[in-house]
Amino acid sequence: MQQGLTMNWKTVFLMIISTVAFAVVNSIIKYFEGYSEFQLVFFRCVISLIISVFQLNILKISPWGNNKPVLILRGVAGVLALIMGFVLIKNVPLGTAIMLNYLSPIFTAFIAVFWLKEKVKPIQWFYLLICVLGVLILKKGELSLTFNLLLLGLGASSLAGLAYNCVRVCRTTDHPLVVVLYFPLIGTPVALILTLLFRKWIWPTAFDWMIILVLGTLTQVAQIALTKALQSDKAANVSVLKYLGVVHAFIIGWLFFGEQISILSGIGTLVVLMGVVLFSWKRQLKNY
Repeated sequence: MQQGLTMNWKTVFLMIISTVAFAVVNSIIKYFEGYSEFQLVFFRCVISLIISVFQLNILKISPWGNNKPVLILRGVAGVLALIMGFVLIKNVPLGTAIMLNYLSPIFTAFIAVFWLKEKVKPIQWFYLLICVLGVLILKKGELSLTFNLLLLGLGASSLAGLAYNCVRVCRTTDHPLVVVLYFPLIGTPVALILTLLFRKWIWPTAFDWMIILVLGTLTQVAQIALTKALQSDKAANVSVLKYLGVVHAFIIGWLFFGEQISILSGIGTLVVLMGVVLFSWKRQLKNY
């Protein structure tokens, strides 16, 4: 057990890079109020797609991968989770949106029970109840979080949990860059079609194009760092570092978007964080 719990500082570094990059990406989504969620997903995916294809070509790695059904499922689940997450970010305070998105480890664990035949210990059900209590407090403290938006956030987290399980399944069959590629490979055409069918296309200004380039580049950095961490045999030991993203989101929301944190929202967030961290940590101990 001691060997399994030894901290891998390379993985820690990857997770920190990922959370910071995702924090900036989510801030850009919040900033781009005039663009639809579908168009923002398209921007994020198309740049990531170009970078991924370029990187795979340089490394002479086949882009199609080996475990195609799971790679496709990873792409579909990831894109749907992304669209739902963007809707949430645009309609509730940034910290609240990211907090709900970061419930994904709970869904990751439960999906793994049925798919990967992992087990959930009784104490973990108690930690899950703590998370539920925290969400209820958060819902009561944040008036903009309607019941429909709450369901949207939970849906995004569950789909993200499915995508993370796909990443874990592919860790022995496919290169991390191939796993990353399938996200924008599916997301780019889907987001473009949805934009043209249901939303008005808005041509970005020169300044917006520069921000979009940053959006896509940081997305690629965050995805590669997260994928490599998830595919590491020590990734679970430092997964709690992902929740630095919640702290980043609340600070950015307060500094740049003037979002206030109510006492109930703060308490609810802390309770959810405590429940998820305890749930994830107990699962890590069990795995080793």
